[in-house]
Amino acid sequence: MTEDFEAVLHRGSEELAARTSALPAATVRARGDDLRRRRRLAVTALTVALVASVAGGTFALTTPSRESSPPGTVVNPTTPLPLPTPSPSPSASASASEPRCRSLVVPPEVKEAVTQAYRRAQPGLTHFVPVKGTFYYGECDGVFHAGTSFTPTAAATEGELVQLQDAGGAEKYFTKSEDGVWTFTGTDGFPRDPRGCAAVPGIPARLAELWDNCLARP
Repeated sequence: MTEDFEAVLHRGSEELAARTSALPAATVRARGDDLRRRRRLAVTALTVALVASVAGGTFALTTPSRESSPPGTVVNPTTPLPLPTPSPSPSASASASEPRCRSLVVPPEVKEAVTQAYRRAQPGLTHFVPVKGTFYYGECDGVFHAGTSFTPTAAATEGELVQLQDAGGAEKYFTKSEDGVWTFTGTDGFPRDPRGCAAVPGIPARLAELWDNCLARP
């Protein structure tokens, strides 16, 4: 009976030792490989998630929305671009706005018509004539102008002499209207303006220039 008990005890010890002994090497390797494979899968999934999140944020930060972006202009490389139109220079614009003027030789009938115009403008003056060598006559864009000074005739009365003297040496200027009537428009002042007829509003500047500012008479 003792031997049977010892045999039973020995078999029990072997079974217990087999159950509590280390696992075989192949089993340990298989479990280790399985754990490493699971770890790699988890790391790979985490990496993919992080890359997708970062890429999505960068795109949102750096890419403008379609609504906020201005529409682009498509240029056909084969179509020549229009050349800019040069703006006129100030001198060209000024030349275009200035009237076309010319100085003319005065006929006797113009001298008489201008003298009559001054008589109408100065009641009481009758005996006077234009001073020789001081008559200006010209035209700007179809409008005629004249300038002269007057001197009394031998028949002038004392009152006329005083009136003409009061007018001084100022040149008188006239403009012919569309109906052909000459009208007295003004003088260059007394004493005379040093600019002569260039200071008279009714005389175009270009015509005054052609007349040398009407300063031929001292």
